[in-house]
Amino acid sequence: MIKNLIFLLFSLSFIFCDLIELSNIIIREHTSIGHLLVKLNTSINQRYSYRFVNNNYREIQQYFSLNSTTGELRIAMDIDRELICIHHRHNQCKFLLKIFELYNEKLYYIPIIIDDINDHQPIFPYKTSEIILHISENSPPYQSKLFLQQAYDYDYIDNQNQLKYQLKNFDENFPFILELNNDLSNRLVLLLIETLDRELIDSYNCTLYVTDTNGHYTQLYIKIIIDDVNDQTPIFEKDIYSIELSENTSINTKILQVHAYDDDIGLNGEIIYDFTDASKQYNNIFSINNKTGVIYLHSLLDYEQRTSYLFYIEAHDLGKEIRSSQTLINITILDENDCYPIINFQFLPEINSNISNNIIDISENYSIDKFFVKIFIIDYDSFNNGNISLWFEILDNNNNNNNKNYQEFHLYQINNLTYLLNCTKSFDYEYQQIYYLKFYVNDFNLNKLLQTNKILTINILDENDNQPKFLQQYYQLKIYENNQPNIILTKIETFDPDNGENGRLTYEILTNENFLPFSIDNNSGILRCLDIFDREKRSNYTFDIIVYDHGYPISLSSKISIEIFIEDINDNKPIFEYDKYEFFLEENFPLWKIFASIHAYDYDLNTNLYYFIENENHFHINQYGELYLKNFIDYELKNKYFFFIIVTDHFFQTSVPISIEILDINDNKPQWKNPIKNFTNLFINKDQIKIGTIIMKFEAIDYDNITNGNGLVNYYLNENYYFLNLLNNGDLILNSTPIIGYYLLNI
Repeated sequence: MIKNLIFLLFSLSFIFCDLIELSNIIIREHTSIGHLLVKLNTSINQRYSYRFVNNNYREIQQYFSLNSTTGELRIAMDIDRELICIHHRHNQCKFLLKIFELYNEKLYYIPIIIDDINDHQPIFPYKTSEIILHISENSPPYQSKLFLQQAYDYDYIDNQNQLKYQLKNFDENFPFILELNNDLSNRLVLLLIETLDRELIDSYNCTLYVTDTNGHYTQLYIKIIIDDVNDQTPIFEKDIYSIELSENTSINTKILQVHAYDDDIGLNGEIIYDFTDASKQYNNIFSINNKTGVIYLHSLLDYEQRTSYLFYIEAHDLGKEIRSSQTLINITILDENDCYPIINFQFLPEINSNISNNIIDISENYSIDKFFVKIFIIDYDSFNNGNISLWFEILDNNNNNNNKNYQEFHLYQINNLTYLLNCTKSFDYEYQQIYYLKFYVNDFNLNKLLQTNKILTINILDENDNQPKFLQQYYQLKIYENNQPNIILTKIETFDPDNGENGRLTYEILTNENFLPFSIDNNSGILRCLDIFDREKRSNYTFDIIVYDHGYPISLSSKISIEIFIEDINDNKPIFEYDKYEFFLEENFPLWKIFASIHAYDYDLNTNLYYFIENENHFHINQYGELYLKNFIDYELKNKYFFFIIVTDHFFQTSVPISIEILDINDNKPQWKNPIKNFTNLFINKDQIKIGTIIMKFEAIDYDNITNGNGLVNYYLNENYYFLNLLNNGDLILNSTPIIGYYLLNI
């Protein structure tokens, strides 16, 4: 906002300041840098501040420097009028400098004029210093002009009217003069003043000089090419070309070359050869190279049909106005003995044939009594040249003579020119599918024997007369159980020597089962399994495969047996007969005597089972599952054992719990607990003890089993004292008052 305010104040100050217009200051271009143009401050006692006004001729201000205090205006850069006044080269180069003095509010208008000096040479407006001009050789003198652009000069003092032009260094008999065209373009003109003939002189050279007022000059090299016009007619070297040709001359043989010349150049002098319109009826017999004039034989000659040919060849140029001339060709045909004997085949209508290629198709069941080819021979020559004979040979597949071929053919002669052919043995497609019979016919000319041959191709057609055969008598295949489904088991190999549909085979599986986990590709015979097998459920499969061809109307087939064995892998754990085993064993059972037998089985084949006991050293089991006692047992120490027996097939293992209960035997005596000592004294007071009182409790222990009676203790007195009663539980009861005394009791 502050900047905008200041600009507004300055703008208002220009409106109300004093305006001082100075007279023109003329500066010659390239005046030395630092040259003083004007000094605006004429007083040394006042304060001044000078500034360029920036809204006028900003691009010019860079060439000047202004002292803000003294107002001295000097040259700051080299002044080139042609650069500064690029849009006013041919007008006065003038502009206005504006300087503002701030304190006294004065605005100075200083007109500047750049004065030109001659420091540039003239320039032709062409990209190079050499140009090429064209003019036709039939251009009329004094009416034909070649126009040139005038040169220009950047200097103001050299305008176009002050540039001088001059032709120099031109050829002898130079047929042009230099003029200035009078139209608005003010172009330079080279005016033709003499007749041109390209066949004599095809180009001219000259140099055009342009000079300015200070003697600067520039050269323009000019080459004038005379363009050809079609003013010459082609001329043949001969009016008549005569030759003799043998009727046996090969096609494409060069027989003659005609030649014409034309002094024109380019298309005007380029000559084309061709038959005249009337002679084009012979261009199917002869041909001509349009460029070279070489005549070739295009088709075979025949003296017997024509003995000579006469026709015209035309030579014309390619100018706009075509010029031409003609010459006569005379060709005489020389006779030769050239008629070769001819062989033609005629086939029976019911036999499929390709007449153009001499091919017939015959069934291998074709009757040997019936001919299939009629052969005609002919020779258009006469006398000995026309007397001919026919014979044939059988070739192999490489077109070599095959005298060992078992198939025999017979040729019957009807007359001198007609023969019949049949076979003397039946064809067999499986033995040989094709025959090549090469027929020869020759004349009897002793000097020049002519011979012709032609090959008859006999294709034997297949009949469905062969049954498909398997390469094996039967198949026994093996596959491991737990297989991947859809894997290939084998490829059923068969062959059928018949051809086509007769030999195309299809495979199918024959079985009485509702579902068979196998499939066969109908076309390839690849046998696959469809399921994952388990040998323990089924170990083998047996079925048949039938293969049949597609012969029509009869299809032939064969059958083969397939047996597939499912091979075992170890995929089953051993299994015990029972989920657990319980045994009873007396504690006095002898060591290393079998007391039990355990059996496990495995569904896999050829499995060796191994038994062992885990974490128990009183018992042992052998490889047959038989249990032994290997250390003594004591019911009174331990009356029951529990452990696991493990069976393994060396890959899988199974365990079963074993419980053995020890049976007690009466192998322990009762032991006294009360009284502990023998001959124990018992004192009683008969007056104090009531009748029926337990006077003592006898107690003994037996470590044998109580339940079977071995550990059950009974008490009894050896003596019979009337006043005492000993119960079975060891209670001694006073029954009556005893007599005072000493009694010995044996319990």
